Amino acid sequence: MTTFPFLTAYDPPGSSEGTLDPMGLYMIADQLATRLVPAVRERMQRIRFLTALTVGALVTEDLEPNDRHPHVLPYLVWEWFVVEAIVRTIHEDEIWGLPGSLVTKRALSEHGYLDERSYLKTPRIFGFHGVYKRLAIHLGLVDGYLRFRAPHGEELVSHWAQDCGLGQFDAGHPLCQKWRRAVKTSLRESPVQTHTSPRWKEEDWRELADAFVPHRFKCQEKQCLARFLLTTGEDGLGALIPVWSLLGRLNGEEINEREFHRRLHNEASEYGVLLDAIAAYESFCRNLTDAFDILRAEGSRQDVQGFQVPSLRNDHEFRPLADRSHGLYEDALRRLSEVDPLSKARFIERFEKFSEPVPADQFAIALCDHHEVVQRAKSREGKRPWFERMGPERVYVRQNYRVTRPDLSPNKYVHEYRTNPIYRFYRDLQ
Repeated sequence: MTTFPFLTAYDPPGSSEGTLDPMGLYMIADQLATRLVPAVRERMQRIRFLTALTVGALVTEDLEPNDRHPHVLPYLVWEWFVVEAIVRTIHEDEIWGLPGSLVTKRALSEHGYLDERSYLKTPRIFGFHGVYKRLAIHLGLVDGYLRFRAPHGEELVSHWAQDCGLGQFDAGHPLCQKWRRAVKTSLRESPVQTHTSPRWKEEDWRELADAFVPHRFKCQEKQCLARFLLTTGEDGLGALIPVWSLLGRLNGEEINEREFHRRLHNEASEYGVLLDAIAAYESFCRNLTDAFDILRAEGSRQDVQGFQVPSLRNDHEFRPLADRSHGLYEDALRRLSEVDPLSKARFIERFEKFSEPVPADQFAIALCDHHEVVQRAKSREGKRPWFERMGPERVYVRQNYRVTRPDLSPNKYVHEYRTNPIYRFYRDLQ
């Protein structure tokens, strides 16, 4: 069952989605999810970061980076200030969903400020600008360079400012000028650091935090964000509206996304072909994932001598997975071809090894071969497989990848298809 971590702190992992993907399944799943709900990403936690991003685009408008540190862009320094302010002044139980909160807390504890070295290694991906950029661009709040856009950017800032009692908030507003001076001062230093800004007192940090802390926004800002999200027509977000509507009728029940998609299929038949493709692809993914997990688990029980892979032919759970693989491949291929030819081509290219029915022992060997190919393709240098080869049919599972025998989950998706972030948005905007 899918659960929603409303009360847990969030700090993104140190690698991009799909890196811990031993079977190479993530890419096609992500492309299908993007077709279902464009511009929404699974890492999105709190909708109010759209406001922080948009106000920041106005605050940093026309600021230039430091010539000695050209890659530290003004928007990133603004992000440092917002995240630092929230971590400094808001209780950690209240700030789940804040990208970078853990590394920021550590940096403030160690040396009292944020800089490029102490913040996220890849902020353009994992900072709140990186996470929410696509959605902010799609909604017309900023452009592709994260520059402030009218009229939607102006409308959101206006509603936010009215809720905060700031009146007309523009580039000449005293608070905008104050925040702009802080960012500008930091940009002039080498290295760029938040502590080089004017010596703020606790009330200055709290003022900034209160303006953007994720759970403390008010009626006008909420209504504005909801209206933008639920736009119809060419600017709409695919299936977001029917997903939103269905989520609103669940009354807090836990969500199995496969079952949720069955209900969505009945509610929004125009997405039926895509939902059928997702279901078929996920059945193929679940079968492959469960088979590989059994292989890892059985290999984890062996030590120096390694694991004889074809012995899985005698495993009562593994054999049915091997027997089903070809049929699930054919069904996924047919459903994906109904979505678009490119999805079909990618599926064939990546998973052709499983296109023919084979005995369980050969299927087990094919899993190992496929995993090695996937790992080699993950970067220019490639990634090590999760096991070492001790011969054509024998492997040694590396210690970091050893697992106990899993409970199989045939009715659960391997991947997620944006139901989680949309539900979090729904909860925040109620």
